[in-house]
Amino acid sequence: MTPAPVAAPVAPPIRSTRILVSTLGSALVIFGIVLYLEIPGSDYPPLWVPLMLGALAVISHLLSRTLGFRVKPIPAGTLPADAMPAALAAFQGSLILRFALSEAVAIIALVLSFVVATWMTYLIGGVLALILFAVNVWPSTALISKVQQQLDREGGQSHLTEALFGITPGTTASAVTGS
Repeated sequence: MTPAPVAAPVAPPIRSTRILVSTLGSALVIFGIVLYLEIPGSDYPPLWVPLMLGALAVISHLLSRTLGFRVKPIPAGTLPADAMPAALAAFQGSLILRFALSEAVAIIALVLSFVVATWMTYLIGGVLALILFAVNVWPSTALISKVQQQLDREGGQSHLTEALFGITPGTTASAVTGS
């Protein structure tokens, strides 16, 4: 008699989400390294460049905080088996929107680096974009809670935290922590 095959444990979605965000953020750093090697100018950009990038970062942050957290609520009475995948999809969709809004600062800084011929332009925009990533994109406990509140705002139970961390609804897992 042969033993039944043992299924490999499945990583919770939060792990792949954090890997994705880390990879996207590290791409911004790689862009900066390439620009440093490619553009010889190390002068400071004109004053209008950091002012414009700062204003763009503020606009990006405000749009992320308003549009980036608009998710369709889970209807009241939805079963956890149906609510969890819907909540997970809504979370991931809003995360990608917030990523795109944050990355726009770095992309515009990349273009401006060639216009003003200094890599320091991208340094400013890249740092601002990474700050926006940390605040608006990284799936921290506070950010997950904010999306879950939006999903649950009409009385439904999204079970987003359980879906992200791979926990069965109604159970507790003290080992689940995260920032």
